[in-house]
Amino acid sequence: MGEINLQEIFIYIYNIAFIILYLWVINVASYAYKITNNNLFYYVELLFVILIIDSTFAFSFDLLKATNSGLNIFDRAYYLARVLFFLIAGDLYVKLVAKMLSQKTKPIFYLPIISVVILDIIHVIYFYNDNQTVVWQRSIQDAGIFVLCIFYYFYARKRQKQTKNDFLYNKVVFITALFMALSCIEGIVYFALYHLSSIAVQRLLSYMKVIGLSEDLFSVILSLLIIWFARQEEDIANKNQLEILLQHKMNQYQAMIHEKEVASEDSQVVGFCEYYKMTKRESEILRLVLKGKKNQEIADELFISVGTVKSHIYSIFKKLEVDRRSQLMHVFMEYKEEK
Repeated sequence: MGEINLQEIFIYIYNIAFIILYLWVINVASYAYKITNNNLFYYVELLFVILIIDSTFAFSFDLLKATNSGLNIFDRAYYLARVLFFLIAGDLYVKLVAKMLSQKTKPIFYLPIISVVILDIIHVIYFYNDNQTVVWQRSIQDAGIFVLCIFYYFYARKRQKQTKNDFLYNKVVFITALFMALSCIEGIVYFALYHLSSIAVQRLLSYMKVIGLSEDLFSVILSLLIIWFARQEEDIANKNQLEILLQHKMNQYQAMIHEKEVASEDSQVVGFCEYYKMTKRESEILRLVLKGKKNQEIADELFISVGTVKSHIYSIFKKLEVDRRSQLMHVFMEYKEEK
C-alpha cells in the first residue's frame, strides 16, 4: 500500500511539473506573438492551452479514482473526452505545419488526425481495457503526429522559396518524428510484456501505463526549443523596432535641418532682392530661377505668361549686370559667402 501511495505521489508531482512547464511556454509564446505578430506563436499558445487542459483532466481523473471519491466515473467517457482534446490539438498541429511550410492548410494534412480519431473511438467503444486503452491511445495518437511529420517533409522538399527559419523547422519536425516513433515503440514493448507475470515487469508496466517517457521527454525538449526560439524572435523584433525608431528620429532631425536651411536661404534671398532693389514680382521670379525652374514652369506657378516671365528676367539680369542664369547664380553665391 505504501509503495502504491509513493507511486501516486510521484505521478501527481510529475503532472504538476509539466503543467508549470506548459504555463511557462504559454506565457513566452503569448508575449512573442504580441511582439512579432507571428501566427506561429499564436498556434503554439493555443496548443499548449489544450495540453494543459488535457493534462489537468487526466490528473483530476487519476486523483478521483485513487481517492475512491464515490463519484460516478465512466472510463469510456473519459477516454472519449481525451479523443476530443486530441482532435483540437491535431487541428493546431496541422496549422503549425502549414505555417512552417508557408502555405495554406491542405486537407490531406488532416488525414492522419482524422484516422487516429476514428481508430481511437472504435477502440474505446468496442475494445476498451482499463490497462491497455491508455497506452493504445497514446501510441496511436503519436503515430498520427509521426505521419503528419512525414507529410511535412514531403511538401518541404517540393517548396522552392526558402525562409530563414526553415533549418530550425526541419530540425524540430525531425525531433518530433523521432520521439513519436520512440513512443510507438514504447507502446509495442508494453503490449509485448503485458502478459508476463514477473513482479518487476508488472511494476515497469504500471509506470509505462501512466508515463509515456518518449512523449514526455519530447514535450520538455519542444518546450525549451519554443522558449529559445521565441526569445530569438523577440530580440530580432526589438532590434527592428529600435532601428525603425532611430530612423524616424533621424528623419525628423534631417527634416528640421532642411527646414532651417530653407529658412536661412529664404532670408538670404530676401536680403539679396532688397540689396538689388527687386520688385515683388521680380523677387518671386528670382526665387524660382534660383530653384532651377524653367520659364514655362515659372509662368505656370505664378499664373502669368511666358513673355511676362522673360520680361522680368531681363529686368533682373539688367539690375545684376549679367546676361545668363549661370552668372546670376554666381552673383547670388558670392552674396551668400559675404553674408
